[in-house]
Amino acid sequence: ETVLQERGTSYFEEKAVGMQVKKSFEGSRWQRKKRPQLDWMIQQIEEVIAHHPGRRPLRVVDVGGGKGYLAGLIAEHFGSDVVDVRVVDICSKAVKNGMMRAKRRKLDNIQFTAGDAQVDVPLDGVDIVVALHACGALSDVAIGHAISNGAAFVVCPCCFRSNPHLKVKIPSSCKNLQSDEVDMPNKDPLVGVSEWLAVDSQVYEHLKEIAEIQGDVNLAGKAMHAICALRAQAAELTSQRYFEEKKEARCLEVELRRFPIGLSTRNMCIVGKLSDVEGQSV
Repeated sequence: ETVLQERGTSYFEEKAVGMQVKKSFEGSRWQRKKRPQLDWMIQQIEEVIAHHPGRRPLRVVDVGGGKGYLAGLIAEHFGSDVVDVRVVDICSKAVKNGMMRAKRRKLDNIQFTAGDAQVDVPLDGVDIVVALHACGALSDVAIGHAISNGAAFVVCPCCFRSNPHLKVKIPSSCKNLQSDEVDMPNKDPLVGVSEWLAVDSQVYEHLKEIAEIQGDVNLAGKAMHAICALRAQAAELTSQRYFEEKKEARCLEVELRRFPIGLSTRNMCIVGKLSDVEGQSV
């Protein structure tokens, strides 16, 4: 902790300090690869916050946030006047480590919860959902939580074939879809990913396989883009129905962005910016 104070390090740089035995502070892989990715994510989140019509502080939920490197940086970078951050991760050990790190940083605007992201995400009043390197269907889970609560989001998918068992929460206004909980009143239904994306399940399985091809970057990239485009389309259509049902004059604009080539050749980011509809009141 003394070393951190002397260096004036930020939240996520603590990991680099622990690596000094083997690598220099500036030359570690964390500094060369991971820190720039976090910086880039903060830029995307900053844009989403700037466009968000909600009252500050905005409530940010990091789905699958692990030890909270991204969430801690969000809490520290924007401050308690702008954001209140919650991390949800299924690994209790990671959550405990994140809580300890936040305590060392004296951050009072971040909390941690150990639980299943499908059902244990605290979403009352959530404004923005974030997820960095959300493996497989966890990306869909994160976006689904955002849409079901009229929230903005910044989600970076990875490992497209992972977590195929996860289901996606969608707004109750979409209950015409088949789901495990479609007949349960006053509860948002959970659906399979292919249903949420409105794509044939076999076609989707093939897309995921192609996206993970290692020997053909161009072909894999096209499959990754197709999957992320399906997610963006599902988010826009579902959010439109959500706001119509709630009679809220808001809209969600979703776009796909690529990490700078020097940071990652296999990662995209799905960004959903929330705004009021011009000329109408919320």
